[in-house]
Amino acid sequence: MNAVELVSKMYESFNKGDMETIKKEVFHKDLVWVLPGHNPLAGVKYGADEVIAFFMELGKASIQVDLIKIDVFGDDGAIEIHRGHSESTTPKLDALNCTYYKVRDGRIADVQVFMGNQHVADAFFNSVYKLKPIPERLA
Repeated sequence: MNAVELVSKMYESFNKGDMETIKKEVFHKDLVWVLPGHNPLAGVKYGADEVIAFFMELGKASIQVDLIKIDVFGDDGAIEIHRGHSESTTPKLDALNCTYYKVRDGRIADVQVFMGNQHVADAFFNSVYKLKPIPERLA
């Protein structure tokens, strides 16, 4: 399966809530997913379990992710534009974003999300996901 097919399968499975297919058939065992920002969901996620937990949090915030366009990028990659939106809180989320996917061993291995409006995304995520007070949130 090429990168475009893998990303399309990920979106199809995500929209059906089929995280098991994503974990077993789409994601590489050494997956690294980078989401920029200054909010509780931002940062680097390592492995399928962390990314799927992130996906589940998106669902809790009623975030819809609509794939707009996807295309091949290089020999082993794909790039896509998607709309992330939610009416669940104020501020609302409605943003176009771009994501780069690199495939290794027939699976998505490296992902970098580029936010169309980082400030709006941070305001939304910070309003939905409250941090625990210190010292509870410190490891």
